[in-house]
Amino acid sequence: MPHGWPQGRPERRLRGRTEGRTEGRIGGRIIQPPAGRVLLLDGAGDPARPRAETSQTALLLVLLLVLPMFGQSFHYMIDLPPLYFLSKSWPILTAPLALFALVRLSLPLQVLYGILAAYVLGLTPLLSMIYFGTGLVDAVATIAKTLPFLYYFSALGLLLLLRPRPETVVRAILWLGAATFILMAVLWVAIPADFYKSEPAESKLFLFEAERGYRIFMPMFFGTIFLFYLTRRAFARQEIAAILLLLVCFALMVLIYKQRTVILAVLLTVGLIALAASSGWRRGLLLLFGTAGGLLAAGLIYAHFLERIEEALGASLTIRQLSITIATDYVLSNPLVMWFGAGSVTRISDTNLQMILGNAHFYLADIGWLGIVFEYGLVGASLILAVYAASLRRIRRIEAATHYSMMTAALGDHIVFMLITSLVYSLVFTPGEMATALALATYLGLHSDSPVPRPWASEHGAVPPGPEHHEGTPGNS
Repeated sequence: MPHGWPQGRPERRLRGRTEGRTEGRIGGRIIQPPAGRVLLLDGAGDPARPRAETSQTALLLVLLLVLPMFGQSFHYMIDLPPLYFLSKSWPILTAPLALFALVRLSLPLQVLYGILAAYVLGLTPLLSMIYFGTGLVDAVATIAKTLPFLYYFSALGLLLLLRPRPETVVRAILWLGAATFILMAVLWVAIPADFYKSEPAESKLFLFEAERGYRIFMPMFFGTIFLFYLTRRAFARQEIAAILLLLVCFALMVLIYKQRTVILAVLLTVGLIALAASSGWRRGLLLLFGTAGGLLAAGLIYAHFLERIEEALGASLTIRQLSITIATDYVLSNPLVMWFGAGSVTRISDTNLQMILGNAHFYLADIGWLGIVFEYGLVGASLILAVYAASLRRIRRIEAATHYSMMTAALGDHIVFMLITSLVYSLVFTPGEMATALALATYLGLHSDSPVPRPWASEHGAVPPGPEHHEGTPGNS
């Protein structure tokens, strides 16, 4: 038996005609591999290696194109209408991939995701018709923001269909993360001031505000994963380059991105990673300097806040306070709404929430869990929290069993980051980020804990490299 094959698992399990069921520690089971074919990753055999490398390059390009759609990078990007509308229709376009994943694998958490889907995609639109008098089309349109929960299945289905090497998936994530900060810096230098708008309805990318000045509201899904990966790499290997790159990326967020809640949540998540990676006196120093650094960063970010709260947060504080007051009064006025929610109305409907509730600046996405309770009730909010918590727990289990633990951990860190920001931002604002993170981690874990020969295994008994060789910077992974 060639070196690198798991011991105690006969080779015949890999062949479709004699396959029973292959089980891995992470809970996924390949139900029916293609008949008569050996389940090998591209490039596992040396004779076809040049062709396999070309295939992986092509797959890398495909991943670079499609992963931002699963990560909802353009879901609110009205500045780019074609990508904006493509992102809105992406859950429907990729629905066959979700079915493929469900047929191909017996996936963990599929029952919980099914219950959540039935609630937010079935019950909630009916409630919006009852409470707000919306038509059937408008009610169905409100599920556009929750459909990306299904990306757990459709993103995983795409990966199972394409079957890229896990290293290729890691490389794609890292390249997209690095590109986020590079593009942010380039746009900051190249875009003239005329492109920046003070009204979010005119631009969601280039914004101007009196208290924060010019800023670029970049999609940060891959950017934050990149930051968390760099943090884990810095602590695991004590690499100066990783530390410097981490500081540069964070500086770009503070100077260009300027989204205060997100920056503080990233700081807190990085601090949690650092604490988990340290012990003894090092942990004490981290607590001391981390607290001091956090206070300093908060002071810099909220500079005017130290003088006057209203001045620092400007209109956003007043709008958020008003939204909280309106939502609280509405929820408490009806026990059924409190338990099951009232649904929502799209902003393009003839009658929207602003008109119904009598305020032009009412935004559910800006009031965190209260907005979720308003729309889905305490029952729906509990289901959403359960899905996020279960997904994080699943990723942590995969992390312990995979060869790609550093990237898998960073994917889990992003869910931690989302839970922290949920104090302000709604978890149904971009649920595709969480679902895609789980899909990517599941794929990495599936290939790391299956009887499929690794790409580095050879007939000559080559020793598979350790995890440090599987994950690298965008240039050398």
